[in-house]
Amino acid sequence: MNISGVLVHAYPADAEAVRDNLLKLPGVEVHGISEKGSLVVTVEEDDSRLMADTVMKFQDLPGVLSAAMIYHHCEEDDDTRQQPGKILNFQNVSNAESGPEEASR
Repeated sequence: MNISGVLVHAYPADAEAVRDNLLKLPGVEVHGISEKGSLVVTVEEDDSRLMADTVMKFQDLPGVLSAAMIYHHCEEDDDTRQQPGKILNFQNVSNAESGPEEASR
């Protein structure tokens, strides 16, 4: 799962319409809008390329002046971590299996 934080700048008069258009895109949430037209947005997507494509679409929305990814986090799901042939860091694996008490030692 990929999660990105994006700061979108829009013309203040268009900020509400920009929000509505952003919310039409899959995986997009708008968390706040300022009086000056700044929008705090997150995008969640399993595929990093699709996430990047979604963020790039922000630039094409009417009223958007700019969109900048300011945060990105990627988590592997359990299936990805257990693929055969994948190199594992055994220290992290043993800490994760032993529970939070052991991992903090």
